[in-house]
Amino acid sequence: MGAGRIVRVRRATTRWWHRRRAVATETLRHWIWSPRPMRLDYSHQEIWLHVTSDEERRYRLRNPDKEPWTIEWLRTHIQRDEVLYDIGANVGVFSLIAALDNRARVLAFEPGFANYARLCENIHLNGCAKTITPLPWLLADKAGLFPFEYRSLSPGQSRHVMLDRPGSPEAEAGLVYVQPMTGVSLDVAIELFSFPIPHHIKLDVDGAEALVLEGAERTLARPELRSVLVEANADTGQEVTARLERAGLRMAKTHTRSKPGAPWYGVFERTSVRS
Repeated sequence: MGAGRIVRVRRATTRWWHRRRAVATETLRHWIWSPRPMRLDYSHQEIWLHVTSDEERRYRLRNPDKEPWTIEWLRTHIQRDEVLYDIGANVGVFSLIAALDNRARVLAFEPGFANYARLCENIHLNGCAKTITPLPWLLADKAGLFPFEYRSLSPGQSRHVMLDRPGSPEAEAGLVYVQPMTGVSLDVAIELFSFPIPHHIKLDVDGAEALVLEGAERTLARPELRSVLVEANADTGQEVTARLERAGLRMAKTHTRSKPGAPWYGVFERTSVRS
């Protein structure tokens, strides 16, 4: 075999190898990053989640174990065909439990784009399109444009922050991405779109609880609303409690984590019918 032919064979072999390696790399990347259904760690009902991120593997799949008080509230308060507003739904773990285990109707509010996309995928995966309505809305005290600061862009991440003043200096300090986002109050949203009045609300919005409740005064006063489960921190806890009590909802239970600086969780129940 001549030297020229040897060179051509080597080049052809190299090109073939590079093509095969590119195909193998792309196949591996697709396998790693494509959503793969994994079963939720929940013994009462078979529920599946699409999973691609570490946050989903480490936290969302284990949500029921991490928040047994939330599971207790869902199982003891929510009845078949009742309406639950899951405000701060993330990828939909508790919305799915309420829809599949409690047979409730759920409005799931999740403004974060990665979490909202995964929420929709999980609704489809579990056949809950008729019982869970996903809404990519930021709930606030009023309509406006708000900076929404992402802690990460991965699905399953929590602790994103809604800042209460558009253009505030804090908005420039976001480590990943600050998205200008339109917000609306819950009272206005219900009136504009004729949503069913909630019987129960789960509120987990990482520090913006007081703003959401301020925009939900009429909803909180409705006699149909019987219970609220809220996550709050030391900065907002007193205001959150005061707003719920003014609406006729009294704290029935509290739950705290041992981790320093962790938020507390409160179950508030209707004690009287407001006229």
